[in-house]
Amino acid sequence: MRVQRLTLGVALALTIASCTSKDPATDDTVINDDSGPVEEIDADNDGYPADEDCDDSNETINPGADERCDGVDNNCDGVVDEDAAIDAQTWYGDNDGDGYGVDEEAVVSCDQPTGYADAAGDCDDEDAAFHPGAVEDDCADPNDYNCDGSVGFADNDGDGWPACQECDDGDEAVNPDATEICDEIDNNCDGSTDEGVTNTYYADVDGDGYGDPDFPVEACEAPVGYVGDSTDCDDTVAAVNPGATELCNSVDDDCDGSTDEDDADDASTWYADSDADGYGDASTTAVSCSQPSGYVADSTDCDDSASAVNPAATELCNSVDDDCDGSTDEDDADDASTWYADSDADGYGDPSNATASCNQPSGYVSDDSDCDDGSSAVNPSATELCNSVDDDCDGTTDEDDADDASTWYADSDADGYGDASSTTASCSQPSGYVSDSSDCDDASSAVNPAATEYCNSVDDDCDGTTDEDDAADASTWYADSDADTYGDALSTTAACSQPSGYVSDNTDCDDADAASNPSATETCDAADNDCDIAVDEGVLGTGASCPATDCVEILADNSAAADGTYVLDAGSFFCDMTTDGGGWTEVGSNVAVWGTSYDTTYYNSQGFTWDEVLFAYDSGSVHAHCTYPDSLTGCNNLGFQFASENWGVPQNWGSSICGMSTTDYTSATSYIGGYDFVIGRTSSTDTIRIGALEAISNCTIGDNPGTAYLDILVRR
Repeated sequence: MRVQRLTLGVALALTIASCTSKDPATDDTVINDDSGPVEEIDADNDGYPADEDCDDSNETINPGADERCDGVDNNCDGVVDEDAAIDAQTWYGDNDGDGYGVDEEAVVSCDQPTGYADAAGDCDDEDAAFHPGAVEDDCADPNDYNCDGSVGFADNDGDGWPACQECDDGDEAVNPDATEICDEIDNNCDGSTDEGVTNTYYADVDGDGYGDPDFPVEACEAPVGYVGDSTDCDDTVAAVNPGATELCNSVDDDCDGSTDEDDADDASTWYADSDADGYGDASTTAVSCSQPSGYVADSTDCDDSASAVNPAATELCNSVDDDCDGSTDEDDADDASTWYADSDADGYGDPSNATASCNQPSGYVSDDSDCDDGSSAVNPSATELCNSVDDDCDGTTDEDDADDASTWYADSDADGYGDASSTTASCSQPSGYVSDSSDCDDASSAVNPAATEYCNSVDDDCDGTTDEDDAADASTWYADSDADTYGDALSTTAACSQPSGYVSDNTDCDDADAASNPSATETCDAADNDCDIAVDEGVLGTGASCPATDCVEILADNSAAADGTYVLDAGSFFCDMTTDGGGWTEVGSNVAVWGTSYDTTYYNSQGFTWDEVLFAYDSGSVHAHCTYPDSLTGCNNLGFQFASENWGVPQNWGSSICGMSTTDYTSATSYIGGYDFVIGRTSSTDTIRIGALEAISNCTIGDNPGTAYLDILVRR
């Protein structure tokens, strides 16, 4: 929404806290100040009143304070950091600019003056070569350059070398004749320390006692974390070093330059698999971390020259131990033959009496088709007779080819009507055959001279015609006059296939208008566009043809309605559909509120019925000039008036009811976040106006008022 919301704690503290007139010419504001005379005020309690103290907020600053070098006028004399400051520094005249001055030209000041130094002791301030600490390296030079009072040279350590010719005159072991030793001292005064006498040490980060050759240091003794060895090939892993055991892990564990050698501690044993059948020869082995080509982990092959021979192979009748189980051509061999008992010796065996073997047993034959092994006259080569016996062992007794067999007509669909083109001969009526031959489709029991006609592209009743309109399952079709694919339920016809101008749907509510059907989008036109019985649902308020009563009705019609202007019975109005649940109708927009006046216009002249009114901040501000010690700052100067009632104020706003605000709305007031608040009144049609006019008697601080702008919205 275009209104930004102001919290009544700040916004209407902006909006509401002014105590001066809108018209400067009529300003009669009185500042009510309860403080004493200025000469009696001592805010920092340092014993000096405000009219004498140059900073009455800091007790360390007053006329009796000591001046310090801190960029502040500590003693209120109008001067900052004067030379008399208690922490001012002494500076010495330094004419030759060598950083050393003379005592005779000393001054005291907070800041270093030009041509002065902070150190004294210069014995010749006209020559920068003379000053304390100067080097005296020429023993023949009679000048006292270092200002120590001596022009000769000294040999304090008695090593026979004057101080001007050696590097440490306090240690007799240090001089140009001394021998350099590893002690971090320049023993022979050649400008270098421990040259040629240090040892090389190497970083041992992983603490395994072996150092990294890439990180050497020179030192007299091994530093912490360093060792004399330089053979570690991975100084980040303590398990990797020349003393480690090589393992099968893709790592050069023993730093010999090779990885996973065959002699690794955990290397596997592999067996030759010459025939590549996945099974190895136990007599031919190799040891390696990874599987060598031509080797496997298994060692159970009994013939590694034949890939068909191994423990997983199938035993066959071939005089070979194919599966390496120690036996050859067992009865359970995969290709062992099945043999059948021939008790009647007619050359045909009994299928119920069988045995398996690579070779034929006595009394057995390979045939298994004898249906009676107790009679040699019954077997597959015997002649069939009509004698209730299966003479030829074909599984059938008294077959159709018997000499006295009758002719029958196939009734495949078992509908009692036979197929004249399909006959058989039999001693008795065969199952599936009848004496009738009038069926026109013996593959379907639903098709015969007595069947009912259906819409199925079939001549069900064998009358020579297909899919007549009086078929039992003919469909009902509905007229689609407007060609929108939705039909008129009141205009029908029956047929097996869809007639032109008809559809199977019967849900069109206006078959004269193609824009009206169940798939159409509802529009604001006072018509049921989508045939759901409801009119203008979901589009209420979007046009003059479907006005709403108020914004609540629009939100109830369409919960996804957005903020914006809608058409209501009373005209076009802005609807806030998001604030505090939405449904707010704006009756006043950008209403001005001055610090000491009110808007004379009454809003809601359209007569909307409302249960709540929302006062929402829009823009601007009214500058507060009243201060109270309670929970909220600012005088309570927001007023609202319903019809001709007394002015009121929202619940707990400020510390008192001021000015024209005479009624405190408590339980009816709610703050909804931001700068907005709501006043509740049941079923009201009252008009509303707002203003701000505060009592002045309690104000302590004043400034000029501004102007704030609020929106007024109602909701039932």
